[in-house]
Amino acid sequence: MRIALVGGKGGVGSSLVEAWRAEHELSVLDRSEAPLSGVRDVVGEADDPEALTAVLEGADAAVHLAAHLPHGSEAEQLPETAAAIGVNVGSVLLAMRLARRLGVRSFVHISSLDVFARYGEAPIPPGAAPDATALYGLTKRLAEQALRLAPEGPAPTAEECPLTVTSLRLAFPTTAEAWPRWVTPLREEQGEPVLRSLEDGTPVSALHPEDLAAAVSAALQREAGGVHEAIAITAAPHTIADDSAERLLGWRPRHVLAD
Repeated sequence: MRIALVGGKGGVGSSLVEAWRAEHELSVLDRSEAPLSGVRDVVGEADDPEALTAVLEGADAAVHLAAHLPHGSEAEQLPETAAAIGVNVGSVLLAMRLARRLGVRSFVHISSLDVFARYGEAPIPPGAAPDATALYGLTKRLAEQALRLAPEGPAPTAEECPLTVTSLRLAFPTTAEAWPRWVTPLREEQGEPVLRSLEDGTPVSALHPEDLAAAVSAALQREAGGVHEAIAITAAPHTIADDSAERLLGWRPRHVLAD
């Protein structure tokens, strides 16, 4: 499969490249000029139509990973509001629309279970609606909503094709070395990996990169006639009452903490 990765040199993107480069033909768009072996490298911004077109053209599937990760207190995040919306929402919608026009068949948006304000603190009940107001979670909510509404626009032209769009709500993706502990992707805040826990002390396993790659692979192969789905991807099923990963993707985590 020919897969385009938008923002493919961060933690999640690097995990996918490592898992896939021997099996798939990968093209990676990233602002970083650090070379990646075994892929077609496109240096550019995630919101640049020309760079996006260069990486998406000829692809069978696309994964949008680019993200602006605000850090610090709410007050410290305020100056980052426009940048976060531009990358986490605007570039997602732009990439999806270009992918649709260029004949890409499957588009996976890397979202987050941070769309729920209290995810990782208390279990999320069945049918709960995303309610995050913190900047990162809010922008992920907005991106999911934009992807859900966008296919309701004009029907594809002869040059376009139906596009299956999936948002994967990841929970604490980590490295193989750190698992089951989580390590923040923010270089400014990196410290020792930590084992997350709910308010009642119940441990929350991070998401192993092998399980992450399997979930994204399953999402890329989902056939749904253009219907958007947002799917929880977690190694700790007790944290959210949501069976969509198994029901829609046939996915279960292999790396889980023993009871």
